[in-house]
Amino acid sequence: MAAKMPPDAPSGWKPRLDGDERRVTAPTATATATAAADGDATPAADGGATATATLPGPVAALTGVTDTLTALTDVPWHELPGQAAHDALDEIERAARHLAALRAQVLTVVDANGLWALQGSRTYSAWLRQRTGSTAAGASRQVRESRALRDHLPLTRAALAAGRIGPDHVAVLVREAVRTRQLRTQLTDADLGEAFLVAQASAMDAGTFTQLVRAWTVRVDPEGADRAWREAGSKEELTLSRTTDGFHLRGWLDEVAGQIVSTALQAHAGRKGKGDERTPAQRRAAALVSLASQSLDAGIQGAAARIRPHLTVTTTIETLRALAAAMGSAIPRVGPDGRPYAPGATFGPSSQAALTATGGPRDPEAPAPEGEVGLFTASEETRRWLERWESGDDHVISTAIDYEQVRGLEPPTLEDGTPIPPAVLARLACESQISRVIFGAVSTILDAGREKRIFPANQVRAIIARDRHCQYPGCDEPPGFGEVHHSLWWAQHLGGTDVEHGVLLCWHHHDWVHAQEITITRSEGTWWFRDRHGWLITADP
Repeated sequence: MAAKMPPDAPSGWKPRLDGDERRVTAPTATATATAAADGDATPAADGGATATATLPGPVAALTGVTDTLTALTDVPWHELPGQAAHDALDEIERAARHLAALRAQVLTVVDANGLWALQGSRTYSAWLRQRTGSTAAGASRQVRESRALRDHLPLTRAALAAGRIGPDHVAVLVREAVRTRQLRTQLTDADLGEAFLVAQASAMDAGTFTQLVRAWTVRVDPEGADRAWREAGSKEELTLSRTTDGFHLRGWLDEVAGQIVSTALQAHAGRKGKGDERTPAQRRAAALVSLASQSLDAGIQGAAARIRPHLTVTTTIETLRALAAAMGSAIPRVGPDGRPYAPGATFGPSSQAALTATGGPRDPEAPAPEGEVGLFTASEETRRWLERWESGDDHVISTAIDYEQVRGLEPPTLEDGTPIPPAVLARLACESQISRVIFGAVSTILDAGREKRIFPANQVRAIIARDRHCQYPGCDEPPGFGEVHHSLWWAQHLGGTDVEHGVLLCWHHHDWVHAQEITITRSEGTWWFRDRHGWLITADP
C-alpha cells in the first residue's frame, strides 16, 4: 500500500504505515483495495484484481486509533503552517468528544456485566481506579457520569457522541440537572427539558452553561435548591493553623458566603498601583489582614455600620411578590382544641404549619380568589386579624416557604449572574435596601427609584434598644454583630413594617434560622424559638 505525503508536511515527517491490518480504519464494515498490474492504486478495470478484507473487531480498531495517535505525537507541529495547528486543535477537540462518549458507553457495559467484581474490588469505582490509575474522585466521577448518561440523559449522550457538546457540558448536567426527582422529571418535558438544555449547551461555553443550568434548577425545583443550599452551608469550614514560620489558611464557603468574602477582599485590595509587583494571591492575603485589622481597630460597630452595600441581588418584582406570598403566616397557630399553643410549651406547631395556618399560602379556609387577584390580596379572615392586631400582640416570624408559589419563576441572581434559591433571597431581604429599576426594550432603563430599607434606621435603633443582643437562646452577641430578622409576610399584607415585626439576631444565628426553618413567636414580650419539627429551643444543652 502506498501512502501519499500531505502537501503541507514538513521535511523528515514519515507516516507510520507498515502494512499491519490493525492500522486500517474505516466507518464501514469492509474495505476494498484495488491493485493494478503496475502496483499503483487505480480504480478497478479490466485486468485488475479486486480484494475485499474484513476490518478487525472494535477493540482492534481502537488499537489502530491509538497507534495513529501515537504517531501524531511525533509530528513536529512547530514546523507546520500556523493555521494547521489551529485546524489540528479543532480535530483534537472533536476526537476528544467522540472518545468521551465512547468511554461512557463502554463504562456502562463493564458496569453491567459485573466481571469487574471477580477481581476482588469492593466497588466499581475502586476497580476503575485500580484499572486506569486515576484518583478515587476521578473514578467516581466517571462512573457517576456514565450512569447518568445511560439512565437519565439520552439526548446528552447522543449530542456528546455527535460532537455537538463537550465533556464539560456533560459534567454540568450530571452535577446539576439530575440531583432530585423533580429535576429528573422535568428533563422529559418537551419544551423545557433535556432537549432544551442540550440545545443551549451546543451554543455556549461550559461556564455560561453552568449559570443557565443552575437557574433552570432553581426555577424547576426551588425546594431542592434550598435543600442544596442548606447542605452546602453545613460544609462550610475555615482552618487557620500555625506553622513553623506563619499560619496556613484553608477552607470552603458556599456561593453567597464566598461572594461576600470575595467582594470584601476586592474592596480592601483596591486597584493595583504602579510598581506593585505582588501577585493576586498576595494582594488578597494583604486585603484579608487589612479587613481584620479594620474590624479590630473599630471595635464594636454602631447601628450606622449595619448597612452593608457589598452584596447586590437582582430579582424581578414578580419573584419578590411570589416569595412574599409564599411565606408562612404571622398569625399564631391553634391546637386541636381550638386554643393557641402555650408559648413556652416543650412541643408546638412545626414550621410547615405556618403554611396551612390562617393567612398562610395554603390556608384551607381562605375563599377561592375570583378573577385575577394579585399576590398581595389577603383573605377576609386574615384582614380581620390584621385589623385587630396591635403592636405588642402575639405574632409569628416564620421562615417556611411554599415552594409551589415560586416554582417556574425567574430566580434572583448575584452580581456575577449566579442564581440563588428562595430561602437565600428571604435571608438577604431581611437586612437589605431595595431599589426599583424599570427596564424597557433591549434592557433600556426607564426609571430608577431611590434605595429604601425594609426597616428604617429609627426602627433599627428601637429594636436594638429593646433586644440589646442576639435573641437566639444562649447567644449574647452585641448589636454590632447582628441584623434584624423578620418575615416578608408583613410587607405583603401591610405594605410596611413595625418594630414588633423584627427580632435582633447575630449574623450566624440569622443564617441558621433561615437555613433550619426555625419559627420564632413573640408572646407576652418574649421571643420563643422552635425547630422545624415544633420542639422548643432553649439555652440549656
